Amino acid sequence: MKKILKRLATGFLAFATIVTALPTTAVHASEKQYWTESAERVGIVEKVMNDGSIGSTFNEGHMTVEGEDAFCVDINTNFRNGYKTRADASTRMSYDQISDVALSIEYVNQYVQSHSGLSSQHIYLLKQCVVWQRLSVHLGWQCDNVRASYDEISKAVQDEVYAGAKAFASENKGRYECGGYIYSGEGQDIGQFWAKLAVGNATLKKTSSNASITDGNGLYSIAGATYGVYSDKDCTKQLATLTTDNSGNTDTVEVKAGTVYIKELSAPAGYKVDNTVYSLNVEAGKTATLNVSDTPKVTDTLIELFKIDMETQKDAPQGDASLEGAEFTWKFYAGHYTADNLPSEPTKTWVTKTIAEKDSDGTIHYVSRLSDEYKVSGDSFYTQGGKNVLPLGTLTVEETKAPNGYLLDGAYMQTDGSEEQIKGMYLTQITEDGDIAVLSGSNQYHVSDKVIRGGVKIQKRDLETSDTKGQGSATLKDAEFEIISLNDNAVLVEGKLYSKNEVVKTILTDIEGVASTSADLLPYGKYRIEESKAPEGYLTDGAEPIEFEITEDGKIVDLTGTDTSIYNQVKRGDLEGVKIGAGTHQRLAGVPFRITSKTTGESHIIVTDDNGQFSTSSDWASHKNNTNAGKTSEDGIWFGTSEPDDSKGALIYDTYIIEELRCESNKGFELIPPFEIVVSRNNVTVDLGTLTDEYEKEISIHTTATGKDGEKSIVAGKKVTIVDTVTLDGLEKGTKYQLKGWQMLKEENAELLIDGQRVENSYTFTADDEEMKVEISYTFNASDLGGKNLVTFEELYDLSNEDEPVKVAEHKDIDDEGQTVLITERIISIHTTATSEDGKKEIEAGKDVTIIDTVTLDGLEIGTKYQLKGWQMIKDENAELIINGERVENDYTFTADSESMEVQIAFTFDASELGGKELVTFEELYDLSNPDEPTKVTEHKDIEDDGQTVTITEVPETPEEPTEPEQPTTPDTPNKTTDAPKTGDNTNIALFLGLLVLSGAGVAGTYFFKRRRS
Repeated sequence: MKKILKRLATGFLAFATIVTALPTTAVHASEKQYWTESAERVGIVEKVMNDGSIGSTFNEGHMTVEGEDAFCVDINTNFRNGYKTRADASTRMSYDQISDVALSIEYVNQYVQSHSGLSSQHIYLLKQCVVWQRLSVHLGWQCDNVRASYDEISKAVQDEVYAGAKAFASENKGRYECGGYIYSGEGQDIGQFWAKLAVGNATLKKTSSNASITDGNGLYSIAGATYGVYSDKDCTKQLATLTTDNSGNTDTVEVKAGTVYIKELSAPAGYKVDNTVYSLNVEAGKTATLNVSDTPKVTDTLIELFKIDMETQKDAPQGDASLEGAEFTWKFYAGHYTADNLPSEPTKTWVTKTIAEKDSDGTIHYVSRLSDEYKVSGDSFYTQGGKNVLPLGTLTVEETKAPNGYLLDGAYMQTDGSEEQIKGMYLTQITEDGDIAVLSGSNQYHVSDKVIRGGVKIQKRDLETSDTKGQGSATLKDAEFEIISLNDNAVLVEGKLYSKNEVVKTILTDIEGVASTSADLLPYGKYRIEESKAPEGYLTDGAEPIEFEITEDGKIVDLTGTDTSIYNQVKRGDLEGVKIGAGTHQRLAGVPFRITSKTTGESHIIVTDDNGQFSTSSDWASHKNNTNAGKTSEDGIWFGTSEPDDSKGALIYDTYIIEELRCESNKGFELIPPFEIVVSRNNVTVDLGTLTDEYEKEISIHTTATGKDGEKSIVAGKKVTIVDTVTLDGLEKGTKYQLKGWQMLKEENAELLIDGQRVENSYTFTADDEEMKVEISYTFNASDLGGKNLVTFEELYDLSNEDEPVKVAEHKDIDDEGQTVLITERIISIHTTATSEDGKKEIEAGKDVTIIDTVTLDGLEIGTKYQLKGWQMIKDENAELIINGERVENDYTFTADSESMEVQIAFTFDASELGGKELVTFEELYDLSNPDEPTKVTEHKDIEDDGQTVTITEVPETPEEPTEPEQPTTPDTPNKTTDAPKTGDNTNIALFLGLLVLSGAGVAGTYFFKRRRS
């Protein structure tokens, strides 16, 4: 009874609680009525109180509202079928209470989808229980653990579901849009609750907006970009952050269904930040993906290359060269590199050229850029936004082809304001700088090329001979040539700019007639060279200008050939004069005059006519008539190697020596001394006037020939000298003479020839007095001239004209004793003495004996090399001594340093078997002046000569011990042992001598005894 009362009290309190907790809603007759009913039993419920007791147990029915599930929201009131009015649950419950109940039911819905074996009744029962449990917590029913009977649903399942529902409601608060209705009327109120998923997933896919820029370039990455997810368009309420991976994908973030706003917070490497705010519609339970792309950072500030002349530093080419058409090779590498680690292959390569561009002010520049109008070859350009651009990476550029007229070698790049000259390859990096990409260096460079330079060499030639040497004393040296520019563009020569038709350089010819510039004087282009001043001795006639081009660097244009040289006519003139004799003024006909070029030595003879007149002019005698025959006055004269030309003078510009020659007409006259005239004016005749000869004096010769020491006889030898002392009288001071002399064999009255050559000499001198004494020496080989008389002959020549010396005196008398020297025979004598090494004439026989032959030689020729040969003879056989098949001999070679010398030869040999023999030494002396054919000059071979004889004596035999006699002999005196005498002993010396004599007698007796026995 107490239990019943307690339960009634509890039910009343619960009912009172829910009645007071659920706000009352006035029911109006106009509100819609909903049919509610409990259709079937779903199971037994145990109302477990918070203290663990079971407050009640009852059958629960399946409640519906017009066929839709509904749940009891008042566990303490019984349900009655009937109409009820509906109110929004929010009018009776807080949102948290509604959400907690709705999410608990949603959990059961999701649970049963993955757990089979539960009936629909049990599923409904579980939902009803979680509703009661959540309302008990919120409304204080104290039956937070109300459950289905474990007979209905196992404890394990219920524990899992109730704990899961509680956790699900807590974890998913806010993720679902929760709501419900409360149906009120007669009996128990019931409710319907739902949890509609109110969130979805947002993710992002990032790509490059320009894959042609970024693909394969490690400096660009779509990883690491961050995006903010916002609930408002102004992006002030951030919900989440998305970060891209290497594929451009982000994680998925959960957001409330509807529209979210996404904005990039930070761009990945190599890309610009995208400031666009993107809206993304997210449906509940679904994943919405925002596809975005970032723009890669590039630079459209591309390098411009301006081609200029290195020397002028201007964008105007020199001469005929051009700054257009220079080619540059550009290489792009997708990465940051230095010159030391560049990959072997670039990512892209382009070749561009310079093009002439005109500024608004008319100035022309020669520019190259990474653009199609400049492109020669290569890959496609990188583009972005309709412009050519460069991605992040490394760019190199190098001039690979110089423009016409310029050199590639030595080219360099330079930017304004910098002194650095970049030669060869230039490398720059395109790097990030904030939200843009920039070049690491300047974007404008001047590229300086050195213009091709060359030179010119011109040859000056004689017009008559085409030779490169001047005629006469005329010279091709110091001719002046002007080099004139024929180029529209200015040229820089030796630091100064010259315009068209200006003289850029004046050059002079050297001694060979060559004028040359340096090999780097003239820039590439066209020029003219013309003579502005003729050299000395020449006219400007024949000098024609020549045009030439400079096209190769360091090359001198050679204009020295016969077709390209510049020719000049040498100046020519003539001379004339009259020849007479002194006193009577007689005109001398047929007198030859030698005309000699002082410069070249060319010489020709002109002859006077019957009136003593002479002239080289073609008006007098044609140059072509017996040219240079020099026989008559009608013979023409012409100097030089060219063909005679009567329109010109015979004599070339020069100084000439005029020399009268000896002839019958001027015999007995003293010839006029040679004199000089100068031909320096063209077509002018030099008048020599009247040339007078004076009568001449005779020259006498007196001579004496001797040896070097003044003796009249000389011993024959290989090098003898005869000195001829000559006294000359009647010489003309200042005249050059030559005295010639030679040796004659008196007995044969013939010239002395040694080795086929005449023995002769000469002496040239200039007379400093009318009387002079001179000497001539003759040194020759007189070895074979013993007994001959030699006579010296002389002739004296006047060398006033060295080409045609004139003999003016001689002395050739074969019987002149003063000119005669006798060559006496050379006699060499030998005196010898042969002995032993110790000077004895006897030598004991033995295996190694030596005979010394001392030889005295007289009459040697000093400086001559000799060889003394000697050998041993057996006297009694008068035959050579042969030992072991070889002759016993020796020799000694020496050079005579005196006429008398003493030498020795040693003969060492085996004389063991020669006892009792007498040996005689024989000698021969040879002259080795010709080593291949030695000449024997003396000998000493006298077999009876005692001085050359040595006797070989027998070797004495050694005596044998005496044989013991058959009968013992009793000595007269008994043997005694005596001590040897000591120093200071007084033993009788006579006794000692006696013993010595007895000993000798004993030895002799033994010897004779042995001989007798034998």
